[in-house]
Amino acid sequence: MAIKRKFFDDASSAAADAVVGKERSKVQDLLDDQPSHENKMPPTPMPVIEPEEPAPEPAEAPAPKTVAEAASFEEEPPGVPYKREKVSAVRNSVLPGFGSPGFKLLQIILGGVLLGFGLFFHFSDTDAEGASFMSIAFLVVAYLILSYEVIGDGIRKLFRAKFLDSDLLVTIATIGGVFVGQFPEATVGMFFYVIAGFLTSLNASHSDALFGALEDFEVDSVYVARDGGFTSVAPEKVWPGETILVQQNELVPIDGYVVGESGLLDTVLLTGDTAPKYVFAGDQVCAGMVVTSENLQLVTTCSYADSTAQRVTRFMYDDSADESRESEFARKFSTAFGIVVLLLGLALGIVPSLLTGNWHEWMRIAFTFMILAGTGELLLQGPLCFENGLGTAFYNGVLVRGDGPFEQLANAEKVVFNKTGTLTKGEPDVIDIIPAEGYKAATLLEMAAKAEALSGHRIADCIRKAYGKDIDEEELVGFTETPGLGVIVYVDGHRLVAGNARCMLAEGIDVRESHQAGNKLHVAVDQKYMGCIVTSDNARKDSEETIKGLHDMGLTGITMLTGGARGPSKLLSEELSIDEFGAELAPEDKLAALQTFTRNLQKNGTLVFVGDGEKDRILLDYADGGIALNGVRYPHIIDTVDTVVMPEAPSRVVGTLRTARRTFQAARTNTILVIVLKAVVMVLAVVGLAGIWAAPLVTLISAIVTAIYCRRIRAGWDK
Repeated sequence: MAIKRKFFDDASSAAADAVVGKERSKVQDLLDDQPSHENKMPPTPMPVIEPEEPAPEPAEAPAPKTVAEAASFEEEPPGVPYKREKVSAVRNSVLPGFGSPGFKLLQIILGGVLLGFGLFFHFSDTDAEGASFMSIAFLVVAYLILSYEVIGDGIRKLFRAKFLDSDLLVTIATIGGVFVGQFPEATVGMFFYVIAGFLTSLNASHSDALFGALEDFEVDSVYVARDGGFTSVAPEKVWPGETILVQQNELVPIDGYVVGESGLLDTVLLTGDTAPKYVFAGDQVCAGMVVTSENLQLVTTCSYADSTAQRVTRFMYDDSADESRESEFARKFSTAFGIVVLLLGLALGIVPSLLTGNWHEWMRIAFTFMILAGTGELLLQGPLCFENGLGTAFYNGVLVRGDGPFEQLANAEKVVFNKTGTLTKGEPDVIDIIPAEGYKAATLLEMAAKAEALSGHRIADCIRKAYGKDIDEEELVGFTETPGLGVIVYVDGHRLVAGNARCMLAEGIDVRESHQAGNKLHVAVDQKYMGCIVTSDNARKDSEETIKGLHDMGLTGITMLTGGARGPSKLLSEELSIDEFGAELAPEDKLAALQTFTRNLQKNGTLVFVGDGEKDRILLDYADGGIALNGVRYPHIIDTVDTVVMPEAPSRVVGTLRTARRTFQAARTNTILVIVLKAVVMVLAVVGLAGIWAAPLVTLISAIVTAIYCRRIRAGWDK
């Protein structure tokens, strides 16, 4: 323990020194009179053993005045934990199942062996009384072993008036087949049907395993600093602002920032990223990560219900998204098809039997049609493909809100990226300060920092960070910000303007152009030009891989939109091999560009926009498929966007689009295959070439094809 603690202490100090040194050297080279920067740490947290300050009051519920009262307070913190239901409609469909997979397999093997003996005696010497008896005995036992749970489910479905349910129709048809002398065919049909159910249950178990992290996100208790020590309480009873203790190999239950010693986290459950994450005092930590170092102390920043892990859980169990066209077709067609086939089968079984008196032959056709009318293949196998696709994306850190948004991604024809924070890191640095004649670099940086003091733009953060001094916001008057242009503010009676070249042009201020690559923030005071500050934002390490992967998928016309300067945007687009780009665009210009792209799409093609969920909400909402990057950094975007990439990795977009394509290809193939096979079996049954066994064989073939495709979906993320 002591060795680990010393390691993290040394790592924390080294990291802090590196950050301070980097900022000092970077800006000191630009400003001779620039003071050194201070590494600002978060406020001193509440003492762990002997708390001196009460927990802060929540925003939406009355809070107790002291921590001791909070422990006994009856009301819960704001937000109610989400009560989970089912991942998708698959679990509401017909799924022949009977116990554990091992027991199912044993049941199939035993039933199959007995069926084999029964068929052997049936075909070996049907005239011998002993052989006939042995055949019937083996077939009866095999049928009972194979069918007892299917029959039970069928009877339950009968009382629920689910007349097109596969279990019910197979039960009626096979029992009816026995009474019309089709005992071997009925038993073989039940054998095929049960094997199909076994394969389907395996597919379902694989998809459930992909969603396993959702189960791991649930915690029963949290250690909270109260009454001079740590007390174990229900997570719903923890208030924002309280100090919690997360032990080694435990899940972080609530979002918060680190206090005390540094630590090491495993983020694979939340982001799919296997690389460890080091955190130091003041760093934000999201619920859903696992502490792999020694105990970690956090000050919570939200309630349990509003934590990242619970937001992810609500997202994945949300069924409010639009239904895909594939699912809608399967649902509507299966109902109409089932009714028609069932009525046709009854007509073929009753009318010709009354006319010819050959009840055995025509009832065989009727029972075959009855099984074919079952809706299991269309209503179950397709959604299983969706679950495996959505689960594969979730396993790799991408959240998609159901099969409707997933279909939009599968049909992607045009992919558009925002630049800053998506293809680039979103953390620009000051690389040069160019004052106009008569001004000093320090004065220019100070005026720029004051002008941008109230702005939330990334470049504003960069300028304030480079300035490194506190700014008295009370001296800032009349602040206004025009997105895509710049800001205006009054300081000590002087009018400060900071923005791009278009902003200066609109103000009637002449600027001195610089050919240096980078984004330029021009500054003017009282209509006098002071100079510009050049910043640069580097591309993410996997941005080039992302564009190459999209090109390999056959996508063309990949576009980048940005409000930044044209020069650095052109350099970045050439570096990443982007097909086209638009620079110096205001938000309304970006929206107009998306509208133009949409009008040029093919009939079934969709527009996919990849951006920062914090800044690009309008664009993400407009696009057919909006993908928000950095779900961990901005956890609240999970509530507003249909597709969220949790890690800061644009390359996950490629895997998501590829998986979506394979998923819907699998679902569509299964639908076509089932319809064709059922039509073929109906024709063969009428002409006397297919018995009752042929209808469950369609179900088995569908299950096998689905299993192959689902395995391909799960294994094909990186291929």
